[in-house]
Amino acid sequence: MPATSNYILQSVIGREFGSERYCWSVLDDLFSIWPHLLAGAAIALVALQTTIIAEPAYLQWSMAALAIQLVGRFAVGYAYRHRSSSSSEALNRWLMVFWISAGGSGALWGASLGLLLLDASSEATVTILVVGCILVQSASARAYMTPMPALTQAGLLLSTLLMISVAKGHLLMLPLTAIFVAFQLAYVSRLIGLRLSQMKAETEKDGLLGELELANRELSSANERLARHALTDGLTALPNRRHFDRSLSSLLDRANRLGLPFSMILVDVDHFKRFNDTHGHLAGDACLRAVATAMATRVDDSHVLARYGGEEFAVLLPDTDACKAQEVAERLRQAIAGLDLAAATGTATSISASFGVATKPARDAAKDETLLSEADEALYAAKGAGRNCVRHASDLSRQQPRLEA
Repeated sequence: MPATSNYILQSVIGREFGSERYCWSVLDDLFSIWPHLLAGAAIALVALQTTIIAEPAYLQWSMAALAIQLVGRFAVGYAYRHRSSSSSEALNRWLMVFWISAGGSGALWGASLGLLLLDASSEATVTILVVGCILVQSASARAYMTPMPALTQAGLLLSTLLMISVAKGHLLMLPLTAIFVAFQLAYVSRLIGLRLSQMKAETEKDGLLGELELANRELSSANERLARHALTDGLTALPNRRHFDRSLSSLLDRANRLGLPFSMILVDVDHFKRFNDTHGHLAGDACLRAVATAMATRVDDSHVLARYGGEEFAVLLPDTDACKAQEVAERLRQAIAGLDLAAATGTATSISASFGVATKPARDAAKDETLLSEADEALYAAKGAGRNCVRHASDLSRQQPRLEA
C-alpha cells in the first residue's frame, strides 16, 4: 500500500502510537451492530411520529435507506468477524472498509432523516433534527477510536440535514449548525488528544518495560557468566576445585541412590616442580594448559574433568565401573606422555603423569571423602611404582609410602 495511504490509515486510528493488538480491539468494537440497531430504532420512531402527524411523501424511500444501512452494516460486521487473516495488511484493509462503511452509514442516515424532513411539519422537523444531532453526538463520542471515519459519518449526516433545512427556508440553521460543528470539533479534538496522550504513555511504558526486560536478560547473562567464571579455572579453562566438589557430591549421591557404579581418577603431573624450576613458570603454565587440553579431548561428555589444584587434575566418571575407569585413565596417561612441549621450552621436552583410580561398585554406597581418600592412595601408589602409570585402589595390597612430586 502506498506510503500516503498508510499515513492516512494511521491517522484514522492513531496507529502511529497504538499497537496492532489495540487497533484490532478497536475494530472489534466499531464493527459491532448494536449502535446501528439503536440508531435505526430512533429513526423508525421519528418516522412513526411523523406518520402520525401527517404521512410523509417519501416514507417508503426513507425506510428503504434505513434498511439498506442496517443490512449493509450487518453484512460488513459478519465478514469482519469471519475474516481469515489478522496480519498487518489485513488490518489496513479493514480500517479502509470501516471508513467506507462509516461514510455509508452517515450518508444513509442522512438520506433517511432527510427524506422525512422534506415535507415534515414544524413539530416533526424539530424531532428529526434532534435525532440527527443525537446521531452526530454519538458518532463524535466514538471519534477517539477512529477520528476520520467518525467525522466523515457525522459530516455526511449533518450536511444532508443542513442542506434540506436551508432549502426549506430555515436559514437560522446555518449559524446554529456552525456553532454545533464548532462545539463538536472542540469535543472531538479533546477526546482525540486525551486518547493519543494515553496511547503515547502506554507506548512509552511498553518501551520502558522492554528496556527493563532487556536489562534483566543482560543482568541474568552477566550473572551466568560470573557464575561460570567462579567455577572455572583461569589457567586451563577447566572446571575448578569448587565445581569438582559440587559435581562429586551430586553425582555420587545419584549413584548411591540408583545403585550405579561410580569412579574417580586423580592425576598428578610427574616432577612438575623440577619442570617449573628448569623451564620457568611460563613454560610450566603452558605445560598445564597442554595437559588439560590433551585430557579434555579424550574424555566423554558425561565425564567431569577439573583442575584439582596445582599440577593435579581429577576426573569424575558416572556410571563407570573399575575396568572402564582404568581404560580411561590409561588413555589419558598415553595422551599426556605423547605431548611435545618444545613450543613452551624451546627444546624437545616431554612430560608424564601418574593416575590413581577409585571406584564405588554398583549397589554399594560410598562417601565423598572415602572415594577421594582411596583415589589419593592409588595415586601415591602409582608414584611409588615409578610414576607414569595407573593404579586402582582395589589393587593395593598395602599402604604405599608417599613420595614428593
